[in-house]
Amino acid sequence: MLTQENSPKYETAQRGDTLAQQVSRQLSSAILSGMFAPLDRLNIRRLADEMGVSATPAREAILRLISDEVLQINNKGAIIVPERTAPEIAEIFSIRRMLEGQMAASAAAALTDDDIAFLEATQAEFLRSLADADFKEVLRYNSLFHFRIYERAGQPIGLRIVESLWLRIGPTLRHMYPYLQRNRGNHRGHENVIDAARHRDPEALRHAILADLDASETALKRYIANPNGA
Repeated sequence: MLTQENSPKYETAQRGDTLAQQVSRQLSSAILSGMFAPLDRLNIRRLADEMGVSATPAREAILRLISDEVLQINNKGAIIVPERTAPEIAEIFSIRRMLEGQMAASAAAALTDDDIAFLEATQAEFLRSLADADFKEVLRYNSLFHFRIYERAGQPIGLRIVESLWLRIGPTLRHMYPYLQRNRGNHRGHENVIDAARHRDPEALRHAILADLDASETALKRYIANPNGA
């Protein structure tokens, strides 16, 4: 459970015309990066203090994420990161396959040598964090890896939809990595993605991304069926 001591550290929001949007982006980035786990609670006043803003933009940002079903209010009135159900997970992954596979294929020809180097370096950090059992960093590097590819597709509407799906499922993915580590799971799906990216092969990149998504969903299903991983 998130506490004052282990709460995420945000960069101070810069004042501008849309301060609530800036706070929303920073909070979304924290969620995508694994800074929150399912059932963590968020406090508007604490969030405002940590971001260096008043309560009003912090409240607006949280209400926007509640409206987008990224956050929710529980039966005690607390703002929490929801725990996704098995049907929700299945639906999210089904939509992700359609969108992310297509975006990966569209991105293939636009990938540069710098992009490939970024993917390789990010994968190295992903594996290092996994070996260190630093699962917040694992999730952060995983999102950086995927979104570097999707950003090259040149589809801003699709990118926003994909980000909204990641925001919904991201915290739940934190279950997957320790479970797979206990059960000697294979975390090297990104290697096939990198190989397809090096060749700028649209279909190979699509299939590699889809295989990575399939592995993630399978791991989550196994976790839900047997959380102790025995």
